[in-house]
Amino acid sequence: MMRTPSPKVDKTFFEQMKDSHIGRTLSYCYQCGTCSSSCPVAEEMDIKPHQIVELIKMGLKDPILQSKAIWQCSTCYMCTERCPQGVQLTSVILSLRDIAMREGVPIPGAVKESCKNLYDTGRLLTLSQFQKERRAKLQLPDMPQIDTSLTKELANKTRVADILKVK
Repeated sequence: MMRTPSPKVDKTFFEQMKDSHIGRTLSYCYQCGTCSSSCPVAEEMDIKPHQIVELIKMGLKDPILQSKAIWQCSTCYMCTERCPQGVQLTSVILSLRDIAMREGVPIPGAVKESCKNLYDTGRLLTLSQFQKERRAKLQLPDMPQIDTSLTKELANKTRVADILKVK
């Protein structure tokens, strides 16, 4: 029987997360699963929200940072609002994204595309040619233009534009 290598344990990861302002509530989690059952995108995640907390506690940093889950989070805050223990999971996930970017973990293409759309148009999603033609056929007005100057300024000042290669 072939053994798969065990993931590397980072013994300081949980302590670092727990000692941060954002992660101070992680140790309150008792794995009830309320966060995962409240999450509107949990079915699409490779690691469910409650599993993210458990992996952090186990020091399994790499599997979390390599997961799709931290990028699929819609930041709706349902997990945080419904947690009976007050775990600030949405903020923890946002922190994990920051760590992943700092450590050079590749950002999924769909995330980059949404960020580029936001940078260029002020919207996460752009209308397809079909949608534009459909709007014209229904005699709907063109979508209003959004002033993206502040978004671009912020992205440029924080290096987000460089990281996501949206310039």
